[in-house]
Amino acid sequence: MFAIGIRRQSCLRSVRSYSQNGTYASLISSSVENVTQLLQKGDRSSYILAQYIPEPARNTFVAIRAFNLEINKIHDGGSNTQSRASRASSQMSQTLGVSTADLKFKFWSDLILRVFTEDPDTTSDLGEPIAILLRDALRNNLHLDIAYFQQFLQTRRHFVKNNASFRTTNDICSYGEGTYSQLNYLTQGVLLSPSISPSSIKLLELSNELQGLVTDISAHLGQSTAVASMINGLRFYASSRNQVTLPEDLMTKNGLSQEQLLRLFQGHADPAQVDEAREKLKQVVYETSIVANDHLLTARKKLADFQNEAGEVVRAHANDATLSKFARKWRAGVPDTIFTPMMVGIPTSLYLRKLEKYDFDVLNPKLQQQEWRLAWTSFRDYYKRTI
Repeated sequence: MFAIGIRRQSCLRSVRSYSQNGTYASLISSSVENVTQLLQKGDRSSYILAQYIPEPARNTFVAIRAFNLEINKIHDGGSNTQSRASRASSQMSQTLGVSTADLKFKFWSDLILRVFTEDPDTTSDLGEPIAILLRDALRNNLHLDIAYFQQFLQTRRHFVKNNASFRTTNDICSYGEGTYSQLNYLTQGVLLSPSISPSSIKLLELSNELQGLVTDISAHLGQSTAVASMINGLRFYASSRNQVTLPEDLMTKNGLSQEQLLRLFQGHADPAQVDEAREKLKQVVYETSIVANDHLLTARKKLADFQNEAGEVVRAHANDATLSKFARKWRAGVPDTIFTPMMVGIPTSLYLRKLEKYDFDVLNPKLQQQEWRLAWTSFRDYYKRTI
């Protein structure tokens, strides 16, 4: 899977600044500042975890996570036909045959294509800090695969066109494989660039099993993240976009209709039925969260398997100069370049624990409070090599 051997005013200002002073370093610096501020406001978890990514790949990591954040903002205006966004999208569809969401996805698809097809050493401006940082990664010979970006865009576009609905938890997992797992593959690939991690590459070259485990862990973490994010985002989708992101089969099984759920979140539920609907919702959330937790547990098991197998490989190749030089510095037998991409599973783990603590009641206001434990937990898990 891995190779071994975004249009905002501030963005335009950064590009104009580049054109005026002509320094590539200032372009990169302003792009990093722009993207970092974006993560600080919209994805604080990724902002915190970026500090653990080895510095040569850190700018690329924040660009990848900001790409996810920007694409997740694309929607067709939800099911509320009276909303401004929905009316604009409908008018666009009638006059041009495409929606505003279609145009936004095409913008990003074309931009990513430019990143990969234009000469990375060119001085032409891409006009988007995320794209600038991705092209800089290619300029520095870091491993990036356009296929992962394309799969992400395709999957997310299908999600938007399908009104953010899922028939089963397996459908959410498939969505996770097409989105969050793709981001994980991208990050892991970047960190397995020869200029960053020759010893990690050497380790994986010596064991097909280790290569498979790294890919599997990225996949399971992506699917776990997707399921947890659909639970976490339920309030937003139900209240502001009139959409339900829980699996339809589990709602049917527990006698909870989409109309009941939407009324519950939008404050229109019959007071006499609120308690009953809330209990049904808790059961659906519980059964959905089990799937997220199962994928997380599988990722942890495979991480333990990786540690054991890596130890065997190192011992079997004790005379290898590259391995013997670096293996002694690997915490718990796992190189930073292999473990740090896995740390994206820590926010999911924290959310699932919090969900359990409040009895899977997504209407509990305490679940909406910012997670303050990530800074400490990520520090601890980094040293202990746990997710």
